[in-house]
Amino acid sequence: MTCFKLPVLLCKQIQSAVTRFWWDDKEGQHKMAWTSWEKMTKPKAIGGLGFRDFLAFNDAFLGKLGWRILHNPDILLSRIYMGKYCNSESFLSVTEKKLISHGWRGVLLGRDLLKENMGWIVENGLSIKAWQDPWLSVTEQQRPVGPATETSSNITVAELFIEGTREWNGGKMQEIFPQWESVIRTIKPSIAGGTGGSTG
Repeated sequence: MTCFKLPVLLCKQIQSAVTRFWWDDKEGQHKMAWTSWEKMTKPKAIGGLGFRDFLAFNDAFLGKLGWRILHNPDILLSRIYMGKYCNSESFLSVTEKKLISHGWRGVLLGRDLLKENMGWIVENGLSIKAWQDPWLSVTEQQRPVGPATETSSNITVAELFIEGTREWNGGKMQEIFPQWESVIRTIKPSIAGGTGGSTG
């Protein structure tokens, strides 16, 4: 479950075994389930029983594996996968091919889960595409809404700074993102010196 995407049927069989173990008092003697599986998987704090949703649990493990590969490119697992499947594309942009291993297919599922939920922390902004990447918030996926002009479609966040500083260029923002200027001005770029970090 930590490495491969399990078939839906298998997850349902595990769920069924757990449900029967919880409700039945003897093997082969099925008793009534007094509450739904959906409620059983809710956290105890909101009235559930805290059971794992095995489909979601499997996806969470694959997301964790994708995060590990993304942030630890020098470990053996990353070097093997990246060397075999990411020769000409980055891990975040590589597409699924027909002839790939079951393990790599699971990694890509976890990677896609990350992409749906990651955002950017603005540092020097060189690797953040202003129109395409979610960089306007660290709590939700938020990016400027277009349409982008032909000249600004590939602009990076770094180009919104006053040259040589990490201060926002008001004129540039008025020209490209006038409706987002107030939101952008609330962002305080990091001075750590990075290009912009991804965050979950």
